[in-house]
Amino acid sequence: MKIAILTDSAAMISSKVGSQPNIRVLQIPLSLDGEAYYPNELPEVAGIETLREATLNTVTEEQIPLTTISAVTDELQQAGYTDVLCIHIASSISGLGSNLSTFAKSCQQPLKIHLFDSHTLGPAEGALVERALTMITHGLKIADILAELTRYRQKQHTLVIMENLKNLRRIGSISNNAHLFSNNMLHYKTLLHFSENGELEVLMKSSRTKKIATALLNKFRSSAAKPELAIVADNTMVLEKYVSCLKEIMPQLQLVTDLYSPSIFSFIGPQALIISKQCLSGRISIK
Repeated sequence: MKIAILTDSAAMISSKVGSQPNIRVLQIPLSLDGEAYYPNELPEVAGIETLREATLNTVTEEQIPLTTISAVTDELQQAGYTDVLCIHIASSISGLGSNLSTFAKSCQQPLKIHLFDSHTLGPAEGALVERALTMITHGLKIADILAELTRYRQKQHTLVIMENLKNLRRIGSISNNAHLFSNNMLHYKTLLHFSENGELEVLMKSSRTKKIATALLNKFRSSAAKPELAIVADNTMVLEKYVSCLKEIMPQLQLVTDLYSPSIFSFIGPQALIISKQCLSGRISIK
């Protein structure tokens, strides 16, 4: 058994992990004003934001052609891989999981395709990829890897802070949205989270940044005395504002910060943050 990992450009992984020979990353195309772009053609979110403002349109996800997925898996097969583990962005906000499922059912290649919904995106999705890579390196079988990833995913927790819900409102990806979208509420900051089933749900709305930040930290206090959080945004000003507020409330808070990718921008939109609990101490069960 020789296992490869197929993930997507909404997963935040290090360059070291991304350069591993058994890792492949599907670039999720972005659509803006009738034109399709790939994240590696627009390496910075600023480039997309400039286009978005010029056209007054919203950036949306384009589906990855099945022929593109087939070309990647064909390459892996020729390299001697027998199994492909697909760790993909949450199906609640993207059609990629459904696309991969369609491909797996119709795949004519002698490869075994294993789908794993990350129920998230960004740092937490990347952490699942890195954990899977570690288990493959230790020689675990695919069934054990899938079981461990499921256990690890249950320990993760991803929250999102948005300045408005227009982007998510458009794609209809919020599960408890029946009463949340009166026009005067779109200007409120909104705290959301990915549920255990990978659904994006609203937790609260407020016009006060500190109130949102306090509610965020309360979600993590019960699980760790000194929580380690990964926090990513589309620009440094938003990132610095919330980092300062979070550290004011909890000075001992350990934070890893970064800017998110164009792919993440297409799902979350501008002026937003993704906050993920780091599960750095979790052990891998090796049998």
